[in-house]
Amino acid sequence: MSLLFRYIFLRHARLLMLIMGLGMGLYLLTDIVERVDIFIDAGSGIGLILQYFGVRLPSIMAQILPAVFLLATVVTLCLMHHSRELTALHAGGISFSSVAFVLVLCGVFWGGVQFACSQFVGVQGERYAQQIWLEEVRKRDLSQRTVNDVWFMENDWTVSVDRLKSDGEGTGFSAFHVRDGVSDVDVIVRAPRVKGSENGWVAADAVRLYPDTYQREELVRLELPLHQDPELFFSAESDNLQQLPIWQLGAAIEQLRVAGSNVEGLRTVWHGKISYAASLVVMALLGAAIVSVSSNVYIAVAISMAGTFIMYALTMFGESLGQLGALPPLMAAWGADALLLLVAVGRLYLVSVRR
Repeated sequence: MSLLFRYIFLRHARLLMLIMGLGMGLYLLTDIVERVDIFIDAGSGIGLILQYFGVRLPSIMAQILPAVFLLATVVTLCLMHHSRELTALHAGGISFSSVAFVLVLCGVFWGGVQFACSQFVGVQGERYAQQIWLEEVRKRDLSQRTVNDVWFMENDWTVSVDRLKSDGEGTGFSAFHVRDGVSDVDVIVRAPRVKGSENGWVAADAVRLYPDTYQREELVRLELPLHQDPELFFSAESDNLQQLPIWQLGAAIEQLRVAGSNVEGLRTVWHGKISYAASLVVMALLGAAIVSVSSNVYIAVAISMAGTFIMYALTMFGESLGQLGALPPLMAAWGADALLLLVAVGRLYLVSVRR
């Protein structure tokens, strides 16, 4: 690890943590003002309130980290310029491109932090916060959640359930099995009750019919080769699939694709989780490009704020088009990063040519 990298990384990290603290404070203050009346009406104690907002800190950090990183990058470079450190580095044979490369390495590190906060700690924190909000504040019993008219396809079976609870208990179960490569139904199963889980589905008081032979069987208990997770349907119903960690979201996308659902919108979200972490590398180059335009800290910060707004606007616009199917998932998720990267690299190339 070079001395230049250690120096820039530590200086940049101090500014980043300072700006991060201010940003998270403003975020929490806004959220507290909006929700404090609801907490008070629910009779929640100060401990529960602190617990709710405390577990949300990693996800909040993950959300604002790209903007914070850009501001820290711009301020660091502006301070180095005004203290003549960039001039001294240039005189010593270290170009501005080398400094930008060190910032890219910083972006890789903080991109990993963002990914860890959003996909590991942040996911668990948001789930716990949602549980607190719904059960302790809104006084809802999550174990009694139900969804109606569930259907899916798995292992040549087409399954429908009239009413399904979150624990996997269902009523009005029907399943139709199709021969391999043939469109004819060779087995029909009907049952008033069913219990589903990832380990298998079990129908109670089932009737199994064979249309070809007109054979009928009545079974007290019938195990079926189905492994669909009932919780998946509740995630889809409440739009919580987007909140899943990237590996669980990938598995859910595959299950829904096999079941015949349109998963282009979820593929966009899957790519977006990666592209959002990768945007910190883009922000490193964009920050260097902004300071090459103006080293005045006030002007540079103003341009950075505008750049952050453009990035978020392009990201949301791209994801919306991707979920509507107007853009391929890859283009929808990575379009904003690609555009800003092109602008930043183009500006830095012009600066290097002029020098």
